[in-house]
Formats: sequence, structure tokens, C-alpha cells
Amino acid sequence: MGIAPSERDFEGARRGACGDASAYRLSFLVLLLGFSALTFAATSTGSPSDLADRPRVLTTLLTVTGPFTGAIARGGQSCCLEFSTWLAMWLAPAPVVALGSRLLLGGRGGAAGAVGVALWTLGRFVWLAGGIVSFGHAFG
Repeated sequence: MGIAPSERDFEGARRGACGDASAYRLSFLVLLLGFSALTFAATSTGSPSDLADRPRVLTTLLTVTGPFTGAIARGGQSCCLEFSTWLAMWLAPAPVVALGSRLLLGGRGGAAGAVGVALWTLGRFVWLAGGIVSFGHAFG
């Protein structure tokens, strides 16, 4: 009879190269669902003539594009696309910090792992919040 594998034997296999991914996935999914709901609400308000021209479902599905959601909601109008590009230029460091924290601090435990998840969440939050800011120009 062999020895039954213990939970500890499989711990490394579950963690992967970047550590325990469940905290990163959960924070991203919660942010994405929250901002998707806000995006749908923002594109569903206004006069009936404005609502007919807005691609609400497409804009909501593309919430992950962050500051470009305003331009998507307005059908790619040049002024909205220009504003979204300008906004993305200023917000671009946020997802870079998020990815860097995931790669550099993802496999660590304790305080370093908590800082990694916090930076990941903050970076994704800033990028997705850019979509709400872009609506200020698109619908203003």
C-alpha cells in the first residue's frame, strides 16, 4: 500500500507561477461586474432619442476597455475617441502597475502578497474608472 497524498503535496500545483490566483481573479471579477453595471446604467439614461443611438450591450460588454467605453458608447465619434485616447495615456500606468504587482508579488505570502493584491485591485480600479470619466465627455 502506498502513502496517500496529502493536501500539502498539491499546494504548489494549485498556486501556479504567480501565486494563489483566486484573490486576483475575484478582485478583477468584482470590479468588472460593478463597472459593467455602472456602464449599463450610464448608457440606459437619457432621452428616448439618445437611447436609440447608443450601443448599450456592446458598450457594457467592452467595459474592460476602460477609458474607451465613452467613445464606444458614442459610436467612435472623433472627439470622443480623441478624449478617450488622451485619458488612456494618463491612465496607462495603472494596468502596468497592476500587472507588475501580479508578476512580482503574486507568489509571495503574507504582507507582500496582500500588497500585490491591493496594487492589482487599485490598478484595475483606476483603469475601469476611466470609463466612467469618459462618459462625462461622451454624454456631456
